[in-house]
Amino acid sequence: MDLYLFDLGEPQLMSLPGFLTKFLFSFFHTLGMEDDGNGSWVRRFDVVGDKLALTKATRKLLPKAYDAFEHCFDRVLIKLLDGDDHMRWLLLEYITMQLMSDTAFCLQKWQIKGGGKKDCTNHHQMFQEKWLWRALWDMYIAFDINTAESWNRFGVVHPHFQKDFDPHQMEGF
Repeated sequence: MDLYLFDLGEPQLMSLPGFLTKFLFSFFHTLGMEDDGNGSWVRRFDVVGDKLALTKATRKLLPKAYDAFEHCFDRVLIKLLDGDDHMRWLLLEYITMQLMSDTAFCLQKWQIKGGGKKDCTNHHQMFQEKWLWRALWDMYIAFDINTAESWNRFGVVHPHFQKDFDPHQMEGF
């Protein structure tokens, strides 16, 4: 008997793809929420001129996150989805959407806390820039897991390029 546990907070009804992608996206998402010990989150980027670059610590940590993600991604497909490799693309799509959804959530939190307003006297504005850095992190990872290199690593093949692809199955999507 196998038992899989992952804390998603209060119990609620959730679809299997939603549950699986919450778990899988957390390998990267939680890096954007690592406590820095000063009331904010670890910033994953350095400002270099007018561009952003991953911090040295992030460049060192990210391959470990990719390794853990890849291992669990493969195990989920084998153990829970009967080894159906066609599901790789769909799972990665769900994970990407979760990351983009969290980006929108972060931007909304930033606005609610007064982000972008000239009045800096509002006490809610303390530590608000962390929401922008987390949004940038989510967008970065959403892009990075969808590069050709990442798709190759994870064995992801877009449905249009699968041997048994039937374009009529995509009608209505």
